Amino acid sequence: MNTRRVALTLLLLATWLVSWVGVSSAVTLPFYDDFENVSLGSYPVENGWKTWASGFTAYVSDTQAYSGIQSFRLHSYSYWPRCDFVYLDTVTDQLTYEVSVYMDPVAGRIASVGLAHGAAYQMLFHNSFSIYGGDGVVGLVYFEGDFDSPRLLVGEFPIGEWITIGAELDFATQTASVWLNGEVAATGVPIQPQEFDDPVWGHVVLNRFAVAESSWIGGRTGVIYVDDVVILDSIVQSAVEADVDISPAKFNLKGRGRYLNCHIELPEGYSVLDIDVASLLLNGVVAPAPMPVSIGDYDYDGVPDMTVKFDRQAFLSTLSPGEQEVSVDGCLIDTTPLVGIDFVYLKP
Repeated sequence: MNTRRVALTLLLLATWLVSWVGVSSAVTLPFYDDFENVSLGSYPVENGWKTWASGFTAYVSDTQAYSGIQSFRLHSYSYWPRCDFVYLDTVTDQLTYEVSVYMDPVAGRIASVGLAHGAAYQMLFHNSFSIYGGDGVVGLVYFEGDFDSPRLLVGEFPIGEWITIGAELDFATQTASVWLNGEVAATGVPIQPQEFDDPVWGHVVLNRFAVAESSWIGGRTGVIYVDDVVILDSIVQSAVEADVDISPAKFNLKGRGRYLNCHIELPEGYSVLDIDVASLLLNGVVAPAPMPVSIGDYDYDGVPDMTVKFDRQAFLSTLSPGEQEVSVDGCLIDTTPLVGIDFVYLKP
């Protein structure tokens, strides 16, 4: 299960916004941009984006999109990158960013995504991803953190498909967790501090988030598309994966019974007493019935579980005939996300 993506989605549902700012303003965190509010062919200046290196051009396009129908298209010249960024109003001890990138299968060359600072005529990336178009068939994703550590190969991907990259930066410990398409690739990766002194560039403050497309091949330009940019001023907690058992497991539209039981068991280190029952949703829409929960050991495995009742008819309205996966989402009292799945059967 893509728990990393689930955790981000849950948090964004609570903080869903686009930071509307003036040309000279920094964006506030949390920041989210899917570019759907920008007119086609226009530059997303109203969302806080600014140009550092002009390349050929950049604008909102409907040629490709990870979600919705629009994304941000960056087009570089040969030997002259296209680089765009947003100023961050604050960078605390913890920062999370995630972005989806599409590398053009014909013109995709080299993409950079992450924190940056401007120096002379170039944008220098730190604690960032580098994406290479390679042979035009298989691309490579690297993460570059601490100056004294080798860059990390995060993974490969098919050129011509969207990828989602993300990093949780803990400046207090100067380490990061990085992921590709929801799967954690590495933890404890050494990173640069949020502020540091560089022998060449002087005092550096990483208060910009930037994306760039570069082409260092003579006579050839580069194109990437960027979508669903997420920047948070905290580290997103990975979701707790619960063991869920829906009872009964088989349903008939003509059957009787007002409620169904959902038995929830948590992994070692967590207590079912810490579940925020009011936050639970069955199949994303059905809230718990207004009835007391019970604590027991439904499956006799020696691990306590919580039984929560849900309205049967409301649940059946979310199903289609046949066997299917159903979900339970919510959080613990401390807001840690909770996810779980089970399989049920609805008789046609």
